[in-house]
Amino acid sequence: MNAGPDVPGRVEITARALTSLARAVAAERLGAPAKRVRVGLGDTSGALALDITGPIAAGDDIVTRTARVADEVKGRVGELTGRRVGRAHIELTGIVREHQSRIA
Repeated sequence: MNAGPDVPGRVEITARALTSLARAVAAERLGAPAKRVRVGLGDTSGALALDITGPIAAGDDIVTRTARVADEVKGRVGELTGRRVGRAHIELTGIVREHQSRIA
């Protein structure tokens, strides 16, 4: 992210902060608890590469939704960090279902 010519210095985002941010974005888009989502960071031709592992919320057409989620995560992480995200690979580990509350 370019701060402009009026601001001296630079901003650095640690790998740990990038990982936490990407995990939160991925969990939100997948509809899964963040504690069940894992993100690994890598490099692909000078751009950030995200390897995401976790469950997805139950619903129709999981394959199409997963591809859309990957694109959304790439875009949102790029917006928030100011970095170019080259790819987001998602490996699904399960389905998250909403719990129905019992009516007494």
